[in-house]
Order: sequence, then C-alpha cells, then structure tokens
Amino acid sequence: MERKRYIVMGAGAVGTFLAESLSEEGHSVTLIDLDDHRRGEIEERMDVAFVHGNGSHLPTLRLAGVAGCDLFVAASSSDEANLVAAHLAKREGALRTAVRVTTTEEITQHGRTYEEAFSIDLMLSTQLLATTRIVNHVLGYNTHEIEYLANGQLQVRKTEVGEGSVLRESPLSEVSLPPSSLVLAFVNGDRLRVPTGDDRAEPGDAALIFADAQRIDELEERINGRVARLGTVVIGGGGATAREVAKRLAPFAGRIKLIERHRARCEELAAEHPNYQIFQGDVTDPSVLSAEHAGEADHFIALTGNDETNLMACLLAQEQGAQRITALVQKSDTSTLWNRVALIHVVSPRITAAAQIRDYIANGYQRSIMSVENGTAQFVQRRVEAESPAAGVTLADAGLPPGLIVAAVLRGDQSLVPKGDTRLEIGDEVILFVHRDELAMTQLVFPGPDRI
Repeated sequence: MERKRYIVMGAGAVGTFLAESLSEEGHSVTLIDLDDHRRGEIEERMDVAFVHGNGSHLPTLRLAGVAGCDLFVAASSSDEANLVAAHLAKREGALRTAVRVTTTEEITQHGRTYEEAFSIDLMLSTQLLATTRIVNHVLGYNTHEIEYLANGQLQVRKTEVGEGSVLRESPLSEVSLPPSSLVLAFVNGDRLRVPTGDDRAEPGDAALIFADAQRIDELEERINGRVARLGTVVIGGGGATAREVAKRLAPFAGRIKLIERHRARCEELAAEHPNYQIFQGDVTDPSVLSAEHAGEADHFIALTGNDETNLMACLLAQEQGAQRITALVQKSDTSTLWNRVALIHVVSPRITAAAQIRDYIANGYQRSIMSVENGTAQFVQRRVEAESPAAGVTLADAGLPPGLIVAAVLRGDQSLVPKGDTRLEIGDEVILFVHRDELAMTQLVFPGPDRI
C-alpha cells in the first residue's frame, strides 16, 4: 500500500474519526486544531502529528506541511474558516481539498459557487447527509429509499417489484412509463443489473426508479399499483434539521406533528407549514408525548439540538408504545450501544460526513453525487465539453455502453429526463447513472472533472 499524506483541520468528531481511520491504515496524518489542550489526548490515542493553530492562517498551514499533501480536509465547526482554509491550502500546493459545511442550503443552493470560488474538490453538508439518512431509514419501513438530485427537482427511489407488476409481465421496452421517468436498474440482494429494453424484472427484484419530483409517485404507482405511505410521523424539535426532515416526509405521511418548546418558533412553523400540526411543549415531558399520541405514531423522530434530550425523548416515546424511533446524536461514541440496548436508530451527522470523506478517499478521489448498493453504481455529474463525443448528437447516436445512462440533463435552471432523441449541447450538465464496471467510460464519453 502506498503511504499517503493527509492533513485534517478540526479535531472534532469528523476530524478525529477521519484522522484515526487513516492513520490506522499506515498513512501520514496531521491534525490541526485551535485547542492545544487536545494535543495530549490526540497524540496518546492516535499515531498522528498535532499542530496547534488556526487552519485558516497561512503560517499554520505551512507548519502543518500542506504543500503537496494528497488531501486537505477542512472539518472545523466554522464553515467560513473551512472555506478559507481550503482555498489557502490549494494555493499552497495541496493536491485536493474537502470541506465540511453545516447546512443543506450551502450545498443545494450555493455549492457550485463555493467550489469554483474556493477551489474545492469535495464539499459536504452534515445536515444534508443526516437528513437523507433519516428519511431513508423512515421510508425503509415501506420498502423504498429516496434520494434527491438537482436541488430536489429529481428523485431516485428504490421500490419493490411485486408479483403482477408491469415490470415482471413485460419487457422494459413495452412498458408504458410516465413522461420524464426511467427505470435505472433491477436490484436483487448484492446484484445490480442495468436493464436493456429486452429485460424484465425477476422474482425478488427491486427497481431503482428515477423521475422528476412531480412524477415519481406516478411512476411507482404504475410499477406496483400503489405508492407506499406512512401514517403519523411525530418529530421532536422545530429547528432546521427537523423542518427539512418534515418537508421530505410530508408527501408520504398522512400527518406530520412537530413538538417544539419555544412559542415563537411554533408560531413561525405554523405560519410556514399550515398542513403540519404544531404543538408547544417539552419533548421530554411524558404528558406532552402522551397528549400528542407519540406512542401510536408510525415513526417518532427526535431532532432537537441536544443529544441527551433526543435520547430521553426516544426512550419515553418507546415506553409509551412507539416501535420505530430515531434520534439525532452529534456525539456518536455510544451510537451502537443505544441501537442494541434501546433499539433506537441513531444518526450522527458528523460521523456520516467523516464516512463520506473516507469513501471519497477509498474510491481514488472519484466524486459521486451518491452511490447505490454499496458502490455497485454511482450517480456522477459532468459538463458536456466541446471535445466530448456526445456533444451535438442525440443520446440514441452517442454510442453509450449499457452500464452508463444519461439520467438527466441540466440546462440553465431547467432539469429534464432525456429521451433517445434528446440532443446534448456544449455546456449542458448531465447526471449519469454508471455501473462501476463502466466508470472508466465516463471520462472517455464526457471528458473533464467530476462535478457536484
């Protein structure tokens, strides 16, 4: 194994998890942090170098030896410091930079601008990663998962293909699908196959389906004759993460209830979301949970800003009868224990982000919007450059291999799911669904850097 050199700014949960895992593999790791009191703990626990200082200052970066490092990861608690540090690290000679930011909007609305302005190779939002993990877990009880692409305009969903489904009765080319929709793959256990028009689903298959947000339910109903639904979802907390989770679950839930202790925030939530039921109260008060029938909810999710509050609320909801419970926990040292002992599904935004960066390294610094089925396939985003063989031709004439699908074309502010007669134009952004066996082809057909 070739020994790499990594520099991580921020000795919080993201930074220490990442630094420890990389050092255990024999790589050279330097950890930068403002708190010099952490030096002894870090150096005793891990085989890493520790540099005391502000990673957004040049002297600190130079002391850490940022020039020529394989990857600089800015994972401190300050989004602004992370952006500045990544920019300076790249200017000083870091080969690649990764930045962790907090909120979803920084990625979905401003991610491209930040990447270009600060020369960032990988940008992650802890809130977006955690929200997606929570939503997928909740919807997983209804046998499907969901991911969002193109700022929420496009959705990917995994759904069971039951007996009698049109995907089992007819070849894919003969199945009438709604406009702006695709069947990307059939999944059975560890096997994923990208179908041709002659293929049909087999017993035990699930389908990976893709459509714009307005058509995804219609597509699932066309495949299975139904759309899986949740009953009541009770969410403890009314902050940014709670709002985002509620927004994503609302299309699937019969009723959304939010319990928030601050009156002003309750009034704000009620004005913004008249279809939700908003209740003022302490989510750790058993009488409040009982009054809102938390124990009878299809799923109870604790998303306040306090770990202890979230875990306590989940235990109380469980005591009242809730079977499906999820807690947001920043400090994840005991996540596995809570899951085993109390059957609480624990989501840690910081550890999720660290794992994502770890996957980026393990995949040879190949960026993907998301991967599916343990990396068997990926969604990647590319720009159609003048030298691309696909520029100026229709998809039918582009000669794409079977394991590479142009799932969407982003043109200006519009996103479309293309057909065979769709012509790609120079400057278009394309979202590709690629089987891992065909990853090398993406660079041949769409040369240039990966984009997110």
